[in-house]
Amino acid sequence: MARQPKQVHIYLFRKKENCYEYAIFQRADMPFCWQGVCGGLEDKETVEEGVRRELFEEAGIKETLPLFPLESISYLPANIFGTEAQAIWGNDVVVVPMYFFVMPFNGQIILSDEHTQVKWLSYEEAYELIYYSDQKTVLYELNEKLLRNIFYK
Repeated sequence: MARQPKQVHIYLFRKKENCYEYAIFQRADMPFCWQGVCGGLEDKETVEEGVRRELFEEAGIKETLPLFPLESISYLPANIFGTEAQAIWGNDVVVVPMYFFVMPFNGQIILSDEHTQVKWLSYEEAYELIYYSDQKTVLYELNEKLLRNIFYK
């Protein structure tokens, strides 16, 4: 039996004066869709290895900065990945879990061809721009944890 596929989604954040900003990426294949960095795990990658690879591939981030997992988890319908993926995963895979992480980052972002642009935005601006409701919930969790100083206790 094939391994259960997994997706990861990462928000980058930085402190700017008295507030936090979040990097939001516009997808090239769906210009209406703004989100963090995301993608699927490959072969025998751990979740953290997949997160770091996606950050490098989509944003050019090589630094091994701290990663913070979030409590939020969502699921994607397996059929959105196409019949080839479904054939590899098997008929038993109906949904694919997505795990969320955040990383502080102040460096330069180098976009891959998966994205047309990136914007550093306030929480309110990013929340309005993000397309998927589960990703809005994750941004809320991130913002609240930053405001409550949960990551840096």
